[in-house]
Amino acid sequence: MKNEFIPYEQALALKELGLDAECFSFYNAIGELYESEGYYRYSHNVHKDEVIAPLYQQAFRWFREKHNILATVYSNASGYLYEWSDNVGGTHRGWSNDEGPNNGGVWNTYEEAELACLKKLIELSTQTK
Repeated sequence: MKNEFIPYEQALALKELGLDAECFSFYNAIGELYESEGYYRYSHNVHKDEVIAPLYQQAFRWFREKHNILATVYSNASGYLYEWSDNVGGTHRGWSNDEGPNNGGVWNTYEEAELACLKKLIELSTQTK
């Protein structure tokens, strides 16, 4: 189940961007994932040195709802890549054009491309903040 939560570094970045969603887990002050029953959010029960740990699904939904960015991870003959567009109107904004580490310029696994996509969405949102 731990693979379903975004990594600590990206959770910190989303905290800075203002994400405050109900999460099943959080990272403690040294970046260790803490799992328990119930939910956690900054406005409810997370201490100032802790970071909520959203699921990938929650992070991508948050970007759709709060930043109007719809991202898609998909495959081609070389591996996995991603693209993003406006959630409303669907205007294409960009893709991972040859950014990936394999010979085809893409990622070998869906999970690698998904993390790269999340990092890109954070970068885009940080630039517009």
